[in-house]
Amino acid sequence: MSTSAFDGPEHLSPTDRPGGDPIPPIRKAAILVVSLEQPLASKLLAELDRATVEAVTLEIARLDRIDPVEQRRVLDEFFDLGLRRLWFAFDDVVKLSDRDLRTAYHDEDATVWALALAGAARPVRQKVLEALPPESAAALHQTMEALGPFRLDDAESAQAELAEHLRRLHDRGQLTLPEPAGREAIFV
Repeated sequence: MSTSAFDGPEHLSPTDRPGGDPIPPIRKAAILVVSLEQPLASKLLAELDRATVEAVTLEIARLDRIDPVEQRRVLDEFFDLGLRRLWFAFDDVVKLSDRDLRTAYHDEDATVWALALAGAARPVRQKVLEALPPESAAALHQTMEALGPFRLDDAESAQAELAEHLRRLHDRGQLTLPEPAGREAIFV
């Protein structure tokens, strides 16, 4: 992400503020940073140049309170700009709808899914297996059982590959990624 995400009129709308006044880009950035969980906010700030970080930090210090409507509009705008995609990880499949999981799963990719799920937490495995049609779930379960010993690095690579596959499906409008953690948090 570059500083251009905080600059320019393309990110302003007359209805951004409850009173109809546009929200200045630097205020949007400050609201975003204080609204995200600390690790996500740190990732975002790490992508910016020093002058922008200083400006956002100064604006955060000036924030008295954030109107919930204003916060929702800012977060919605930034999530639409790609935050949802940026922070989606394989473990987030537990937040996907069953329909979206069925869209993403193809029987010919069962080996990759099996390896990814073998290295995942039980809730992730359960969510995927319960979302699939019974015949696909049974075949995937058999593939997982047939894996035998595997390297954790291989499971993590499979998870990364599937996370990117899900992001591409989201980019094409074929499924909806869940919101990043911390969206509902208000720290000011």
